[in-house]
Amino acid sequence: MSMQIPMPFARPLLMAALPAMALATACTAMADDVSGSVDGEARQWHVLQGDDGKTVNFSEFSPGFQTVTIQAHRSTRYEVEGSISITFSLMDGEISDGEAMYFPEARMTPHFTDENAHERLVLERVELDGGDTRLVGRYEGELAYRGSMFSEADETNTVSLVVEFDVSPSRED
Repeated sequence: MSMQIPMPFARPLLMAALPAMALATACTAMADDVSGSVDGEARQWHVLQGDDGKTVNFSEFSPGFQTVTIQAHRSTRYEVEGSISITFSLMDGEISDGEAMYFPEARMTPHFTDENAHERLVLERVELDGGDTRLVGRYEGELAYRGSMFSEADETNTVSLVVEFDVSPSRED
């Protein structure tokens, strides 16, 4: 047996529900999404928001020259283990000087790194001007093991990393 709402009440109910539905849709559209895989194992990462900004951000050093950081964590709190970081520069919209890192442990080292990530990074959408910012793209590559900050990367010990992102970076001053 289905319940029917009389027509005089249906319109006010629909009008009351529309703002909530629009807000839910807007929040979903603006949510930061970072997903992919490490050595073929599917992962979902989280962009974190703090008092001083987001873990996805950019700085503009001069007109047309920005640096971007996409840092995402395996849980909804700050922790090193399982996190990823992709940093790169944009010069007049062209990607340069990028690095991708994956942190398998609860410390900054050891970690896996690709110091030429800009060669494997594809940006489908870049909007860093104005109030609404957005980056959509993908990185796919092999990251080499680095045992310490002072050691060279070991190209014989690698992990594959795939990261797809649709994020709204915050501006850092």
